[in-house]
Amino acid sequence: MRDKFMAFALCIVGSMTPFCGAGVGGEGAEVERLARGNAAFAVDFYHELRASEGNIFFSPLSVSSALAMTYAGARENTAKEMKKALHFTLGPAQLHSTFKSLCRELKTNAREGGHKLNIANGLCLTGGDVSGNFKTLLTDNYDAEVFSGGLERINAWVKEKTEGKIQKILEGLSDDSVCVILNAIYFKGDWESRFDKQRTFEAPFKVSRLKEVTVPMMYQQGDFRVVEREDFQAVAIPYVRKSLSMIVLLPRQVEGLGTLERQLTAKGLQRWLSQLDGSRARGYELFLPRLRMATEYDLAPACEALGMKDAFVREKADFRGMGWPKGNLWIAQIKHKACVEVNEEGTEAAGVTDTGMDGTPHYPVFRADHPFLFLVRDAATGSILFMGRVSDPTKAKG
Repeated sequence: MRDKFMAFALCIVGSMTPFCGAGVGGEGAEVERLARGNAAFAVDFYHELRASEGNIFFSPLSVSSALAMTYAGARENTAKEMKKALHFTLGPAQLHSTFKSLCRELKTNAREGGHKLNIANGLCLTGGDVSGNFKTLLTDNYDAEVFSGGLERINAWVKEKTEGKIQKILEGLSDDSVCVILNAIYFKGDWESRFDKQRTFEAPFKVSRLKEVTVPMMYQQGDFRVVEREDFQAVAIPYVRKSLSMIVLLPRQVEGLGTLERQLTAKGLQRWLSQLDGSRARGYELFLPRLRMATEYDLAPACEALGMKDAFVREKADFRGMGWPKGNLWIAQIKHKACVEVNEEGTEAAGVTDTGMDGTPHYPVFRADHPFLFLVRDAATGSILFMGRVSDPTKAKG
C-alpha cells in the first residue's frame, strides 16, 4: 500500500459447511430503496463494530452484497431473519435484479467521474456443489464467477480482484467446507482539489484530552460544503467531477466521538447528508490527516447480534435455495478485510508535505485533529461504499 491512495474491501461469506459429508427491473425507485436499506444496515453494522477499541474501517456495500447472495439461497425463518437484519425491503426476485442495477450505476458513476471502481462477486465450490438455479441467480444478477478450488484458488481470486492490495482472506478451510461466497470492491479516485504536498506538515492529533500523537496533516483552503451543528461539523470533500465524495463528521469536542456515535442512526445520517447536499459550498481552511489503515473482522458475531441467528445454527439453518436440505448447510464464518490510504492526491500516492500560512484570507476552519467518522458515498444513489472511524491515524491496523 505504499504507492497509491486507494480504498479496498473484501467480504467473504463461508465456508458453508454441511451437516453430513457431502431478474429484469430494479431501476429508479427500487435502486433508491435498496441503497437506503443498505445504508441502514451500514449504520447498524457500525454500531456492532464500534465497541472495539481503535480505528474502524469496512465496506458496507461489500458485506451487503456478499450476504445478499447468501440470502438468495435461504428459506423460511433463515431468510426472514436475514432480510430483517440486512434491511431488505424488496421481494427476492426484485432485490437481486436491483443489486445488479445498483452496481451497474455505481460503476457508471465512477467511470464518468474518472474514478476506478471494481465490484466482483464469486462462488467457489470447495468440497461440494449447489443447485443450478442458485448458480444461475448469482451469475445473472451478480455477474458472479463460479469456480472450483481450495484455499489457494480463493486467495488468488482475492488478490486479483483487489489488484494485490488484499493478499488473502482465509488462512484455512474446514474439512466440511462446501462453498465460499465472495465479494470484492476496489476503489481509486483523485480529489477534485488536491492537497498541496508542500503544505502537509507534522501536527498533533488529540487521541484524547490526555494523549496526543504526531501525524502528517494535509491542508488546503477552498470551497467546501459544510454543515455546522452545535456538537459537530460535517464536510464533503469531493473527488474528481464530484460524483463521489468523502464525508467527515467531526465532533466539536476532543472526546465527543462517543456522543456522536450514540446519535448515529440511519434516519439521522440521512438527514445530515441531506443538509450537506443542500448546503452551499463556501470558503474553508481544511485540515485532514494523511492516514493508512488495514482492518480485519470476523463478522459472524455482529450478524448474529443483528438477528441473523438461524443461519449459523446447523440444525436450524435453511438454505434449501442452494439445493441442500434444511439443517445440512449453514454459515460457518464470515470474514472481512479492508484497507484505506488517504493522502494529498485523494485515493493515490503517498507523499510528505508541509503546509504554511502564506497570507491568504482567514476562513472558518475545519480541522480534523481528533477522532472522527468518515465515509465514501455515491451522491447519485446515496450508496455508502466505505465507512470508518479514525481514532488514531498513527495506527496502521484497527
